[in-house]
Amino acid sequence: MTNTLSGVGMCWAFLSVTASVLCCSGYYLPYWIQGRLFGRADTYFGPFRRCNYPKVNSLGLIDIIYECGRYSKFSDIPSIWWQCTTILVGLGCALTLLVAITATSACCFSHIIQNSTAKAAGVLQLIAALLVCGGGAVYPVGWDNRELKQSCGNSSAVYKLGTCQLSWSVYLLGSAVALLLLCFALSFCSAREPSEHPSFRMSPYPDGIASVT
Repeated sequence: MTNTLSGVGMCWAFLSVTASVLCCSGYYLPYWIQGRLFGRADTYFGPFRRCNYPKVNSLGLIDIIYECGRYSKFSDIPSIWWQCTTILVGLGCALTLLVAITATSACCFSHIIQNSTAKAAGVLQLIAALLVCGGGAVYPVGWDNRELKQSCGNSSAVYKLGTCQLSWSVYLLGSAVALLLLCFALSFCSAREPSEHPSFRMSPYPDGIASVT
């Protein structure tokens, strides 16, 4: 069964899937910030997950847990700004997944993507890019929380990382935003123009000869 995507539309579908993978990977993987915990172990932070974090043992001593995991509860996320980032970027990822699934389906089945639906999908991708950018913009406001100061030093503050540095999940999200903006532009010419086929109708004359319109 032929699809209704143009050549540009096939490129748009591929880039949509790529953008979704990059966005979801960057969101889920906790490698947004890299620091050094107590000078003993590298530690990583995302908005709702972390790797190599301290924990008080039964003797009252601090151990380093060498594993990655999310915070037990949403309220355990150490900054309200990181909670906002979790929600905003999560919504953006959900929109990219929705468009990616639709675009993939359109490569296999006809009449899924038309001009209007392609433009609507592009608008959703633009909204997703804005949500991810919004989440990324508020994330540094929470850089003054206690957990980050343990790894990045007391010099860490709003929009100031101290001794820490940005890690590669941030670059995945940046690449995803760039692709989403490109997909938004491509979406306006992603659907094939409807083909013009002659239609037939029955002639009103008694002889019943069909006329072409």
